[in-house]
Amino acid sequence: MRTRLLLVIACGVALLGGCARKTPEVATVTPPPILVPPPAPKPKPPQGAAPNLTIPAATPDGGYATLNRGLTPDAALWHLRAALNVAALQCNIGDPAGVAAYNRLLKVHAARFAAAFKALETEYKRGGGDWQDRFDDAMTRVYNYFAQPPVREPFCARALPMLTQVADMPAGELDAFAAPGIAALDAPFIDFYRAYDEYRAALSTWTAAQPPVLTVDPKILTTSSDVTAH
Repeated sequence: MRTRLLLVIACGVALLGGCARKTPEVATVTPPPILVPPPAPKPKPPQGAAPNLTIPAATPDGGYATLNRGLTPDAALWHLRAALNVAALQCNIGDPAGVAAYNRLLKVHAARFAAAFKALETEYKRGGGDWQDRFDDAMTRVYNYFAQPPVREPFCARALPMLTQVADMPAGELDAFAAPGIAALDAPFIDFYRAYDEYRAALSTWTAAQPPVLTVDPKILTTSSDVTAH
């Protein structure tokens, strides 16, 4: 009797085992990686310039209020002389051709340059006060303007051929050339200022897109952490 009962139990277990449902295997799905675009690089000033330059104001006609704008004939002539002097000294350093051309320029047009210089002095004298210091400062600014390092390469590319052209120009023909000549030499600086304004606009947009940075007030770090019971 006991043997029969064991057989019945065994058969029941076997039947239950056969009726049990097998758990289906679940396929593992790996989600695709989330592609995070790299952060945009911080804009850089054009032509290797410093990041905080002060540049002339833009004008309504698309130009810039440089010191070569609105010149008298005498001032245009003197600014042209200053620009070509910078070109002779700083473009193709070591090449005597530029210096030789500039010396020819001074020799052929000596009288006209002297007259232009005297006329500019007279303008400053009319202003009264310590006119000599103001005049010297103005002349220094003219030379420094044409010697700006970021614009040296495009400036030299225009100034050196012009230096040879003007040096071989007969006396008396320089006045007609001065105004368009100084405008041509000013063009690389205007292009640079325009590019610099574009850089500043791009930098402002880039800065606004950066995630906020959590800052901690240093006073919090130095405040006592003692707990006082009330």
